[in-house]
Amino acid sequence: MKKAVPSAITKIKARQILDSRGIPTVEVELYTNKGMYRASAPSGTSTGMYEAIEVRDGDKGKYLGRGVSKAVKNINEKISEALIGMDPSLQSQIDQAMMDLDKTENKAEVGANAMLAVSIAACKAGAAEKEVPLYKHIADLSGKDDPVLPVPAITVISGGNHAGNNLAVQEIMIMPVGANNFEEAIQMGSETYFHLKSVIAERCGSNGCNVGDDGGFAPNISSISEGLDLIKEAIHRAGYNGRIKLAIDVGATEFCIGKRYDLDFKIPKKSEQNFKTGEDMIEMYTQLCAAYPIVSIEQPFDKDDWEHTKLLSELGICQVVGDDLLMSNPKRIDRAVQEGTCNALLLKEIIIT
Repeated sequence: MKKAVPSAITKIKARQILDSRGIPTVEVELYTNKGMYRASAPSGTSTGMYEAIEVRDGDKGKYLGRGVSKAVKNINEKISEALIGMDPSLQSQIDQAMMDLDKTENKAEVGANAMLAVSIAACKAGAAEKEVPLYKHIADLSGKDDPVLPVPAITVISGGNHAGNNLAVQEIMIMPVGANNFEEAIQMGSETYFHLKSVIAERCGSNGCNVGDDGGFAPNISSISEGLDLIKEAIHRAGYNGRIKLAIDVGATEFCIGKRYDLDFKIPKKSEQNFKTGEDMIEMYTQLCAAYPIVSIEQPFDKDDWEHTKLLSELGICQVVGDDLLMSNPKRIDRAVQEGTCNALLLKEIIIT
């Protein structure tokens, strides 16, 4: 009986594609002697100063400078040469080989977008090599033997720099914590989303049903409580009272001026009456959590406001997610863990569009 030949990376090919926002990103096809595995690099609408950097072309004559042909070239030449022949199941070694190509702290030479797309494709190839589902392979890499699907956080109202309304916070989300499985959670989220559309049309007019960058509705509201009230009514109409909780991605870095927070930063000719200190923000979050079934608040303070993030986390009123405070930066994550700054390090969102 012949012994199975271990798989190896035989070819890596990258190209430029457009993401869901019409912005260029990197797509990779990674080949082994078992097959081809494709992945693309996700990207948000903003990049924090402590975050690994996407390599973009900067040519304003093409895609307003957002092209990624430089990152594509880095994959097709530098990364490909370094990885061909490697075992795709050795994820840590693959990632380390790519990081060794770029000695800058923020990966500004090769590019985080180039590395991430290849890393994801390699992870898929590694799962295929082990003949296990991708989630099981990732669980094995993480040392977890009992993986659990997360509760999806579904964006339903957009604000901040993601929408053209007056709402300061970036997103208000729903979390179907009462679902029996992930499929049911998505069903509950979808039904609530469309009930919310009807509620907004009734109370704010049809223009309020326009959507922001991430698919959440963007009614012209200015306070968080207005948005939460709209969502509460939608949850009630959908018949999911008690089974769906609420979450907020504040995106507070975008409206932090010095050490104060301007909740009217999108309103022209505003006064300074709605400027809040860190202590004021904690009081506001405490009141919101008491009045609404909020279970998670993401980036409640500025990216460098460790003090108030820790104080809010210590209150234990909800999950506190770091986001811009952490930036997926290992040094900042380590600091957060050591100081107990955040009680949640990561949050992935599912967007209904």
